Amino acid sequence: MAEMTGSAEYSIAAVSKLAGVSCHALRVWERRYGFPIPLRSASGHRRYCPEQVGVLRTLAKLARGGRTIGELIGDYQAGRLDLRDGSGSEVEEEAPSARLVDCLLAGDPAEADALLDRLAQGLSPVELIERVIEPALVDVGERWFRLECDIYQEHYATGTLVGRLDRLIEQARRANGSPRRTVLVGTVLGDRHEGGALMVSLALELAGWRAVPMGVDLPVSEYHKAVRAWRPDALVMSFVLSRNINKRFQELSAISGLPIFVGGRSIVNHQGLARRHGLIPLTGTLASSSALLLSEFEAWHRERDAGTLTGSAGRRGKATQPGIG
Repeated sequence: MAEMTGSAEYSIAAVSKLAGVSCHALRVWERRYGFPIPLRSASGHRRYCPEQVGVLRTLAKLARGGRTIGELIGDYQAGRLDLRDGSGSEVEEEAPSARLVDCLLAGDPAEADALLDRLAQGLSPVELIERVIEPALVDVGERWFRLECDIYQEHYATGTLVGRLDRLIEQARRANGSPRRTVLVGTVLGDRHEGGALMVSLALELAGWRAVPMGVDLPVSEYHKAVRAWRPDALVMSFVLSRNINKRFQELSAISGLPIFVGGRSIVNHQGLARRHGLIPLTGTLASSSALLLSEFEAWHRERDAGTLTGSAGRRGKATQPGIG
């Protein structure tokens, strides 16, 4: 097993989102298997380096394929595990997103756009999001939380990244002339983070669906009205914050007649709660979450046609979180 050499810049919450593994699981793996061992900030908080994030994403993906996490970590520690991501490329030791965030916080639009263009070369839109844009959004939020940047810097950096997402969505929408399905995408009351909703909208447009943007900070009652009026095929909600999440799940469970998917940073730690309300949780990378959404959509309709749906909103969804045992 190689030594971790990258700078420790990711909090446990950021790693949880990027790897699709709950914070609880990360702590259990650290205690039970000795990996990942983070550094500690001056205040005692866990900090992980980019290489650890890459390894964890690989482990989580393999665990979702059926192997136990204990076996996987053991093979990794013994040097028997092939640490390549799903695209076949080696796990990167340095996060290109960190360089991008540094450039954004410096307030240089021309250089930031040029760097984004260089980082996008050779990558599909989904790969660009997974490797650059999503980690950069998380990094910006983490730096603001640690008081390492001011609000004006955070707003500019986030706005630039969201602007790139908007352009990617528009390109995908123009190429998607005959969408097969229509899905409403947005966030609930109190959650103003639009990055996750934009990312899944892009993935759905690329898959041949029409993503209807509902914006952010919208009461569930308004989604209920939209579902009744427009009769979409599905509803996808992004949850970055977990405030009042049980109440929001209860409200969503009252919407019937279509599958309701919930994703985002908070869902990693609330998958069981989502399923108990008849919602379908999405975790992992954008690519894996999108594939899961498509397969669960078909499964929901098969169960509806067979009369075996459960819960007020329908199918409860399958567990996708790698086990901690």
